Amino acid sequence: MGNFGREASAALVFLVLYVAIFSWMLWAYLTKRIKLASRYSILFFHVTIRVASQACGLVFGVQGWANPDVLLAFLILGAEGYFSLVICAFRFLISWHQHNLPSHESWLEPRQVDHTPNARRKRVLKLIMLGPFAIFFYWKQPMVVFHSVLVIANAAIIFGGSYLSGADFDHPETGDLQRRLNIAKITRTTGQSVFLACNFLLLFAILATIRERKRTGLRKIHPTLVLLTIAWFPLMIRGIFGILQSAVWSLSYYNRDNYDETGFTSSFVTFEYALGVMTEWLACLLLILTYFTSSGDPSKGEIVRMEQKVQDDESAHFLR
Repeated sequence: MGNFGREASAALVFLVLYVAIFSWMLWAYLTKRIKLASRYSILFFHVTIRVASQACGLVFGVQGWANPDVLLAFLILGAEGYFSLVICAFRFLISWHQHNLPSHESWLEPRQVDHTPNARRKRVLKLIMLGPFAIFFYWKQPMVVFHSVLVIANAAIIFGGSYLSGADFDHPETGDLQRRLNIAKITRTTGQSVFLACNFLLLFAILATIRERKRTGLRKIHPTLVLLTIAWFPLMIRGIFGILQSAVWSLSYYNRDNYDETGFTSSFVTFEYALGVMTEWLACLLLILTYFTSSGDPSKGEIVRMEQKVQDDESAHFLR
């Protein structure tokens, strides 16, 4: 018999909140207010993962240990949600660079010379084949390095979690359990630390952008940059909490003291949803709000026309 308790209630609240964002984004796609090939697609991917994650959390909260596989799905989807959100924040800053900097180019992701679909496919295929070794070939392109490092960190977190899930907690005195605990702690803490370090690099990039803008004589901070700066704080809190969950046993999902006969304990639910789920949702909402603050930015079509006009003027001047 199901029990709609604290875990189910918390999961339902954030399921509704994420469904609200999902519905708005779906409406925006259908009405062509946002494009599929845009920064919002990564955010939509994050929201979709989070909707699935909260649905699993709701099912586990109701059914409890009658369906433990749902808990595993909740944990995996939750980790992927944070991974995608960190990438989202960088993509939104890059997009702002491309639409607002005088060069219309982001120093985080320098513009490619060849823009043809075939060239893009080749670059993507090359990155997939190189995997983490792409760092050594694309070290002049910061976002390629960030993506590669985040993928490695994410793999370390998933490995640590899955490696510990096979441990025998019924016999804590065994050497195998202690070995698994140590390995999982090292890999998960390392992965979460990399995520947090990338968050600090994000803050540095945002502040550098604001400083660069002021150097050009624009004293007023663009509202989108303000939102990105505010979004950094919940991302930082989420990153610190991720490290604590990996390093501190009392906060771990694998600590049996955090469970009772129906599911999570009240204290664990409070920590998880206040420092984990809510911080992600707030950061996601702030990124969504940049849709309204960037509505006056020049479109890519306008940028292309302006650049073409500059080239035509230069050619005409040269012919004279």
